[in-house]
Formats: sequence, C-alpha cells, structure tokens
Amino acid sequence: MTEQEKSQASKGTELSTWLDYLQRESWQLELLISGFVVFLLIGGWEPVKDLEYDLRLLFNASKSYFYLSFLYYVFRTAYVTLIFCLLFHVILRGIWIAAIGLRSVSGDIDYDRLAYQPKFKNRLRQRLGSFDGYIERLERNCSVIFTLAFLIFFCFLSLATWAIFAIAVQASYLWLTGMSYQGGGILGGAGFVSLAVLVIGLVYLLDFVTLGFLKRVRWLSRPYYYLYVFMGWVTLARLYRPLYYNLIDHKFGRMLALSLPVVILLILALVSVKQVKYTYFPAMVEDGKVWLDYNNYDDESPNLYDQLWRTSLASRYPENNYVRAFIPYRPSYDNAPLQQIDPQLEISQYTGIKLQGAFTLGKRYNPQADYQAMLDAFAELHQLSINDTLLLDIPPLFKIHPERRQPGVEYMIPVHDLPIGRHRLKVQTRYLAGDTLGWNTGYNIYFYK
Repeated sequence: MTEQEKSQASKGTELSTWLDYLQRESWQLELLISGFVVFLLIGGWEPVKDLEYDLRLLFNASKSYFYLSFLYYVFRTAYVTLIFCLLFHVILRGIWIAAIGLRSVSGDIDYDRLAYQPKFKNRLRQRLGSFDGYIERLERNCSVIFTLAFLIFFCFLSLATWAIFAIAVQASYLWLTGMSYQGGGILGGAGFVSLAVLVIGLVYLLDFVTLGFLKRVRWLSRPYYYLYVFMGWVTLARLYRPLYYNLIDHKFGRMLALSLPVVILLILALVSVKQVKYTYFPAMVEDGKVWLDYNNYDDESPNLYDQLWRTSLASRYPENNYVRAFIPYRPSYDNAPLQQIDPQLEISQYTGIKLQGAFTLGKRYNPQADYQAMLDAFAELHQLSINDTLLLDIPPLFKIHPERRQPGVEYMIPVHDLPIGRHRLKVQTRYLAGDTLGWNTGYNIYFYK
C-alpha cells in the first residue's frame, strides 16, 4: 500500500470514527434542536396565522393573488406539520431517556421473577424481548422520526416550488399565444398545457409515494430518468434526496414513508368532522334578515376574516342619531361595475409592484384622476334603504377602516326621525352580468334606537 493510500485510509478511519461518535451523541443535538425549534415555531404561529388576513385583502384586490394564497396555505400546513412531528419526537425522546434511567435502577426485565404462567411468560419474551432491545428500538425510531419531520417540511417546499413552476408555464403559454384564462376544470387555466403540467406532476408524485416504483420497471425507467432529473431541479428535491433514500432503505422508515399519504388523508378527514347539534337553528347567515351577527358591528370584537366582504356599522346603537355604515371596496368584484357606471372614469393609482424609498421605480399616482367622479361612481355602486325606504341624497366619503385596514366608503345616515325600536338597514351592490348592470339581493343589518 502506498503512502497516499495509507493517508486516505487513515482519513477515512478518522471520519468514520468521528461520525460514529456523533451518531452516539446525536440524541442530545436532536433533543436540543427539537425543543428550540418547537419553541420558536409555536411563538411564531400567531404572526403566520395573521398573514392569512393580509392575503385575503390581496385576494379582494385581485383574484390573481389566489396563487399566492395557495402557496401560503401550503407553507402553513408544512409549518403545523413540523410542529407536531417535532413535538412527537420530543415526547418519544423523553420516553427513551426515562427508559435509560429505569435501566440504571432496575436493569433488564426479569420475566422469571414475575412468576407468570408459561403461556404469558413466553408471549412476553417473544413480543417484548429484552429491555436493552426496547431502548435500542426507541433510539432508532426517534432518529427516523426526527429526520422525517424535516423531510415532510421539504416535501411541502417542493409542492410550493412545483406550483410556482406550473403557474409560470401556464402564464407564459397564455402570454405567448395571446389567449385568456380559460376558467376551472381539468382543462382550465391554459387548456392542454395545464393538463400536461398536471400529468407530469402526478407521475413524479406516484414515483415518490411508491418509493421509486417507476425506477424499478425497465421499460419505464429510461424515459422517466429525464423527467426525474428535471423535477429534481424544479422541486428542489436535490436538497433532501439523501435523507429520503437513506430513510426508505430502513424498515421502520420505509413503513412510515408508505403510510404517510394514508396518515395525511386520515388527518384531513379527522379535522373535517363536525358535529351538528342545533336542529332548529339557521345554518347560514344568508341575507341577514333573521340573524343578529356580531360581525356586523365594529364595537363587538368581530372576526376580521368574516368582515372582509360585508358592510359593518360602528355600533348597533346609533351615535348622536347617526348610523355609521362602512362598505368595503373590493376591486376584484367592484372594478367592472364601476367601469360600466362611468366608462370615462380615470383610475387613481397604477396597481402592481412599485419601488418607493431608497429606490424609486414605477409610477403610482395618476394626476388626471377626478376624485369627485370616483365618489359619484361609488355612490351609484351601492343602494341603501332603512325599513324598505330607499335612502337618497346621502353622499359617502372614502375611508380606510382602521381595524380592517380595508379601503371603502362610509355613509353617515341620519336617523333623527325614526321611532324608538329595532330598524333594518339593507345594502345592495351592483354586479355586472355580461354588459348589463344588476342589483344583488342585498344584505340586512339591524340597529336599535
């Protein structure tokens, strides 16, 4: 053996010894990382959850933000999954540490001292084995679950990057061909291009959940090889493939990987279970005629998510004989009717991403905008009535709702002449069907004088 070969062998032995040492002591790092990460993830859950409201604001501004919402929900699912997997790992590591502590006091299981009948004693010996074997299995399973937690997170990351790629392909095809979005369904979006992108993703997913079935079939492996390499880049799978393949060559890891889709489906089914308890109570708000909903009033701690689409009053009790009604502006629904109401209406702001601050790029404001014309158009967009009496000559003003952070218009409705008691405010909004403007059925809100 040459000196170079001896040197390489020595380095290999040192590396192997170092890795063996890390493997023996890895439980400390696993427990430390799991506990620290779980602490951070739980602490960050509220800010992550609050992002949903901002995304709903964006979706109200434009339906094109739907894809961003999809990416958010994928990320949030991965976030929650990582928390639960790491919590499970911490619990399992706790059991492992408890087992080691018990072994130092009690040693191995003495089946003879239990004085059980042979039938029970033999079964326990066969099923449980030695206590050392139990500790070894716990150790192995803890390491596998720790790895699986991050593998699941990377899988969700792959789903997000694949979705970005699919969206980019379809948008590029539509832009190049001059076609428009073709709606829902399996051929929606970009038609056959959407179908092709979906099939490619499903083929790769099938190989993933079957632990490489397509790689084992000779006549499929050659064409699939090129798709496999391509998808490795698109889904960032190259980041976690060593973890994946080292996991599935282990019996327990392979069992977990195979059962994972079933477990996810069971979890989704479990969280979908709802118990219906109130036989004669309305199931839906509908038009609000028979419903006193706290989300209709700003001073009653409403759910901001449910308020996004609806008109709200400052209070159910008029202040100084005025009812303050805020109607949100939702561009994805309101822009088309506004353009039909006043075809000459100039836009106020150029929407899209702009840079303003250290760098300035893109024009935001339109100096030709006529704000009064805009307000007049909004006044024609909505129709208000109290107790079925139409309200006329009550002009609105633009306002950004302080709690909802949502733009809209506010009406100050005088109610001096109304008698004491319950009253009903009805708000109707125009919608565009083809080239014709129509009124929706409206929504009713009760207030008390």
